[in-house]
Amino acid sequence: MRDAKVSGFEVTMFYVGLGDYRLNIERVAARVKNGGHHIPTEDIIRRHDTSIGNLLSYLHLIDHLIVIDNSHIEGKIILGADNGSITYRLDSIPQWGKRIEQRLQT
Repeated sequence: MRDAKVSGFEVTMFYVGLGDYRLNIERVAARVKNGGHHIPTEDIIRRHDTSIGNLLSYLHLIDHLIVIDNSHIEGKIILGADNGSITYRLDSIPQWGKRIEQRLQT
């Protein structure tokens, strides 16, 4: 992202998150049953814990951010931001999304 910004590109990120890593573990297991690829449980847990932290660390590089809650069958946009300012906010944001919202408000 840094290189893209230095080269004059705009950075758009679609961040897709889940409130509970156990749902992701269940989805991976279902995918494997259908012939899809496996991801070790410890990797899912580690990625869940570090993913939002990584996003928060790089918010300053993101021109357009769309945050999607993928906890249900249909993903739902919960936040949108342009250049660090919130442009869209769902009335009911899950707890994990509030961390992103709070950082955008500072």
